[in-house]
Amino acid sequence: MHLLEDVHERPDTEAGVTTGRQRPGTATYATGKATASKILDAAAKIVVDLGMAKLSMRRLARELKMSPGHLHYYYKNKSDLLEDLCDYMLNPYLQEFERLRLDGSRSTQAQLVAVIEFVIDDLSRKETTCFFPELWVLSLRDEWACKTMEALYNGYRSVLREIIAAMRADLQPQTVADIALVISSSIEGHTVFIGHGRPHAARAASVKKLMVEQFLNMVRNATD
Repeated sequence: MHLLEDVHERPDTEAGVTTGRQRPGTATYATGKATASKILDAAAKIVVDLGMAKLSMRRLARELKMSPGHLHYYYKNKSDLLEDLCDYMLNPYLQEFERLRLDGSRSTQAQLVAVIEFVIDDLSRKETTCFFPELWVLSLRDEWACKTMEALYNGYRSVLREIIAAMRADLQPQTVADIALVISSSIEGHTVFIGHGRPHAARAASVKKLMVEQFLNMVRNATD
């Protein structure tokens, strides 16, 4: 679930990259923060265009026209880079989910619909369609990737849980969690069918309407 600058506003680089695996002491000043953001944007582009397997520290340094030593000054290895990259890609989503959840002008049902529609609409972006399936595949073989993916999606589901619990205060927390899991996994599963450039992308609007209706009915009619 992360957004690139062409669609959603990044946090100001003066505020720092919202990640934490750079070497201690790096990305402290404005120029360092800007460089860290540039590194992560370039890494994301490689994954989106070529796949996770093609992302290496050497290729990334070459794309950035940066010496390997300079890149290693920020990230000592690919694992640390990937951790920050995953955070970097998802944080803007979480910020948008939280904004929608806290929108007092909307009812809780309208908040849920807004979050669902936002995620479904985002499937049309190449970055979303190509990045997250790469993470899914990696998580099947790599324990770190599996834990990272679960942590990332749990942040997304926590927003769904809060909204659903507000709509249905009578439900047990586990039931609420299960509904959130069904909603999130169902939407993600549509990526390969209605995502950017996928076979049924032209039907995305109709599919979105059906999903919203089904999810709302599920929340309304759920029992423990």
